[in-house]
Amino acid sequence: MSSTIGERIRAVRIRSGLSQDRFARSLGFTRRSLLNWEGALADPPIAVLGPLRTIYDVDPEWVVMGEDDIPQSAYGSVDWERYDRLMQMAYKLCDEVGLELEPQVLTRAVRGMFDDGPEADKDNRKQLRRVLLRIAKGQS
Repeated sequence: MSSTIGERIRAVRIRSGLSQDRFARSLGFTRRSLLNWEGALADPPIAVLGPLRTIYDVDPEWVVMGEDDIPQSAYGSVDWERYDRLMQMAYKLCDEVGLELEPQVLTRAVRGMFDDGPEADKDNRKQLRRVLLRIAKGQS
C-alpha cells in the first residue's frame, strides 16, 4: 500500500518524538500547515525538504516518491558519539580563541569534518582552529 507525502512526514514527526507544534516550528512552518499536510488537505512546499534532510536525516526522494511510511535516511548510519565529540571539540576551540558563533555555523563546520571521516579528525581540528583564530582576529 502506497503512503501519501503527508503520511511520510507524519512518520518522520513520530520518529522524532516531537509534538506537532514543535516539529512544524523546527521546519519553519505552522502547526496548521503540518496538520494540512498530514491530513492530505494540502501538499507541503518544496522548501520543507531541506529541513527534513538536514535536521531529521530524511531522504527527500523518499518524502516525495516513497512507497511506505518508514523514513529513509539521507546520509546513512551516523556515528553520533563521534559527531558529539566533534561538536564539543568545536565549542572548546571557540572558547580557546574567544569566539562565539551561531550553533548553525558550528554545525556546518562539524558536518564537513564528520563527512571527511575519522582519519581526518586531527587535521580537521588544526584547520578549524586556524580558521576560528582568523575569524576571532577579524572581529577584534
